[in-house]
Amino acid sequence: MPDDIILYIRFVHFALEREKKSLFETHNLTASQGDILLFLGHAHHHQNALNQKNIEEHFHLTNPTVTGLLKRLEEKGFIERVKSETDARNKIIHLTDQSFNVLKKFFEHKQEMEKKLFRGMSEEKKEVVLGYLKEILANLNQDHDVCKK
Repeated sequence: MPDDIILYIRFVHFALEREKKSLFETHNLTASQGDILLFLGHAHHHQNALNQKNIEEHFHLTNPTVTGLLKRLEEKGFIERVKSETDARNKIIHLTDQSFNVLKKFFEHKQEMEKKLFRGMSEEKKEVVLGYLKEILANLNQDHDVCKK
């Protein structure tokens, strides 16, 4: 196989997505539902209250798509939508204990995956790899930002 960095990045991405999808499926979640739970969990960790509009904007999804995802998450017992105290038209999304259990398992799994990714590498090599990935992402984002202008 040729030394094609884009190809290898794609392979790593697909392998990580496959792992994530497999874990979520064991909890009766689709990958999209799991991604929303991760986003909500991150917001909860930072004590940010989120509504449907926040999810639409973050994932660049339409209102009907997010409505369907949230409806299914609510039916499965992963979230509750509660009217905002300041604006009755706005519903704040709350995670349930069931969600927190899944998120805990996901983060435990994530730690195992990181161990697997960096198996046999020194801390110095890990830092170098992470530094290169950050640089690559910054370069891509910089070019993307230029295209927006």
